[in-house]
Amino acid sequence: MILKDCSTCMVYDTSGELLVKARVMSVEDRITLHFEDDSKLGPDTEKLEVDFFDSQMGCIKTYSSLVVHKNTDPWVLEPWMAQCEILEIRETIQRQKDLRVKLGKDLEFTSAIHGHFIGTIHNISVGGIMLYTEMPLDVDEEIEFHYCFLKKEYEIRAVILREQQMIKKRHVYGCQFIDLTKSAERDIRQFVFKQQLKRIW
Repeated sequence: MILKDCSTCMVYDTSGELLVKARVMSVEDRITLHFEDDSKLGPDTEKLEVDFFDSQMGCIKTYSSLVVHKNTDPWVLEPWMAQCEILEIRETIQRQKDLRVKLGKDLEFTSAIHGHFIGTIHNISVGGIMLYTEMPLDVDEEIEFHYCFLKKEYEIRAVILREQQMIKKRHVYGCQFIDLTKSAERDIRQFVFKQQLKRIW
């Protein structure tokens, strides 16, 4: 099974022109696309570029063939659907630990060395955060913060891996999460992916 948890895709012709945005339903290797308008697809759908956005796998760029027909299921709202066969995986990008989105959230952080301080999570991935703060911190220093990514608030611990060039008189640190619970990692993964989809969709 190529797709793990995919609900959306975008279909392009081989020149890169966007043809349609579609909702994805996949059961094992059977992939069905649902969409509003087929006017840009044309008769040649044997080889198109289809980018699938999967919350577990990342962005899967493929060559795929489509068999387009009108929707006959009264429970499905979109008037058009297509059976999709993936012919070739061109590229898998933004794998989950690399998928990073901007957040711009000001929070209170705690450090055993520097106590309480205010910082901004500039961006976040499943692996960690980019932290902006006026507080000078040390590489290998551990920090903590609380955040609700979906419904449950978590206490998150991270370690500072590197310091980058200051931006507007604020220190910039790359931080890696440590000792994440499975539920926290799952919620962060879903949060990051949903934020990414908002930008794409």
